[in-house]
Amino acid sequence: MHDDDAGTVPGGTGRRPSIQALSGAVAAGVAAGILGTLLHGQLLVVAGVVLPIGALGSLVLAASLFLLCGLWARSIIMSAVAGAVAYAVVALLSTSSKTLILTGSSETAPGTALAGNLWLFGVLVVTLVAVAVGAVLLRPRQRG
Repeated sequence: MHDDDAGTVPGGTGRRPSIQALSGAVAAGVAAGILGTLLHGQLLVVAGVVLPIGALGSLVLAASLFLLCGLWARSIIMSAVAGAVAYAVVALLSTSSKTLILTGSSETAPGTALAGNLWLFGVLVVTLVAVAVGAVLLRPRQRG
């Protein structure tokens, strides 16, 4: 049995989150929430079709950060913590009077509304994906 940044549960079975892992997950969640909110509104118009590339890029960034947290801490709980913090930041920013995130539907800005919905609800989806991928990558390997 050995110690590392993530620590071990007494008896050597599994992992427990450390203060470093928790603070890293919180920081990653805040970064993903703020950077994704700033980036999600970037749109690309191709032949009259609006593509929400900013929202897709924001979701890739968020998923990467969430998965990185879980793998670094060797705990899928840290992926979930990062996702929950990011969603809380996004939810908080979406209530701003300056409307940083346009959700619902909009006849005047349909591409922007689509990007806002993708970002707002996509954070939940990529959190679940990061947790699932982390669980697969961190599961104990069978010897034999």
